[in-house]
Amino acid sequence: MKKPLSKAIKTFYGVGDLGFSLMTSVELYCFVFFMTNVAKFSLPMVALIGSITSIVDACLSPFYGAIISGTKALKWGRNRSWMLIAPPFVVLLFMFQFTKIGPEPIAAAIVCAGFILSHIVWNIAWVGNVSLIPLLANNPEERGLLASRRAFWTSLSGVFFSYIGTPFAILLGRATGNDVLGYTLLAGTMALAMMIGYWTVFKITDGYEPIEDESQGAGKSERVSVSIMLKTAFQNPPLLILLVGDFFRYMTNFIMTAAAAYYFTYVAQNMALLPVYLLVGAIAQVVGSYISGAMAKALSLRTASIVGLFGLAGSLVACKFVAMNVTMFFIVVCIARAFLGILAAVMVALYSDVAIYGEWKTGKNASPFVMGLMNLSLKTAVISRGTIIPIVLAAAGFVVGADPATASLELKNAVNTVFLFIPGIFALVSALIMTFGYRLTREKVVAYQAEINERKAQVV
Repeated sequence: MKKPLSKAIKTFYGVGDLGFSLMTSVELYCFVFFMTNVAKFSLPMVALIGSITSIVDACLSPFYGAIISGTKALKWGRNRSWMLIAPPFVVLLFMFQFTKIGPEPIAAAIVCAGFILSHIVWNIAWVGNVSLIPLLANNPEERGLLASRRAFWTSLSGVFFSYIGTPFAILLGRATGNDVLGYTLLAGTMALAMMIGYWTVFKITDGYEPIEDESQGAGKSERVSVSIMLKTAFQNPPLLILLVGDFFRYMTNFIMTAAAAYYFTYVAQNMALLPVYLLVGAIAQVVGSYISGAMAKALSLRTASIVGLFGLAGSLVACKFVAMNVTMFFIVVCIARAFLGILAAVMVALYSDVAIYGEWKTGKNASPFVMGLMNLSLKTAVISRGTIIPIVLAAAGFVVGADPATASLELKNAVNTVFLFIPGIFALVSALIMTFGYRLTREKVVAYQAEINERKAQVV
């Protein structure tokens, strides 16, 4: 039996994700705007930077967990060590992503280097953090609780960033007399918040991860070969199904994020409501993530995921048909955002279940590799989302720079389709995949974990 979870872990595991999400929000909401309106890169250069960074980031996504699983563990533990040593490097590297130093080609190269290198380092730390879920938890209920706390703190960052994002960058720019430097300092400040959060989790989890001791020959069995990692992935049907289902969940989330501005521009025709949507939507996700632990305990992680996906799909499709009424839109979309909060917790927790299945199947614990693979679904969805919005808007006759006051009913319906209906369909596809394809139940996970514990006891 593992060490019982402390009160500090039950409450504050996930505070690192608060800082991490604040940091990544700078990129999500400000990066393109920074390049076009602040640093004033040419549009072809902006497109080139975006293509290079997104493709490299996606190609590297499967390897972060493999680095942790396949290399020698550092002195503070296989996972926790990265949460200690990686964040300071991220603070420095991420700031270079928001700079313009020298002529445009050199400045663009620096931005690309800052983006790629910071992502490499922070993704390894991120995998180390999320891999603590199967390491700390004693049972599926505790895995659900930890995933819920992580999603709660992540969702809370959306509330905070709605106040301290771009306004803080503008304030820093005015204080320094340099608008570019304002965004550089915003990136550094949010990365510093990530570092403090990860170091907090590192501290409260002290004593929970075995420390490798070479003098006693410990640790060698924990290093996982490439062949075992490949076996863990490709002979793990629940993992493969989860990756596909999670891709469609991420598509739902990312398309909604990217298309929200179109709704408030062409349908509501009131961009002042966009910050309100971001705030109340973030609050709804906080509520959903908070109740997800109890929901997973009552229903199981698998069932909670399926219920959440069907609820998300239904609420988004319903919202499409009431979206012309802004009041009804806010009511129904908040229900959808609450389901997104639930799914952000329970879907992540399922990766710890498939990691246990992988260990049972191979006899080797490759949890960091498995947990890191969720990056594959995420990065693939980031690239794929860019094709959906332009296609639907173009079919409706959308013209760049069109006056919102003259928006046709056809264009408004197209915006509602891309913002709500298509994400709803993606959520439905994910729900069907998880319902009929994902067969790893709570009872099976408990049985697999018991057998793993017996094997380890026999070795000792």
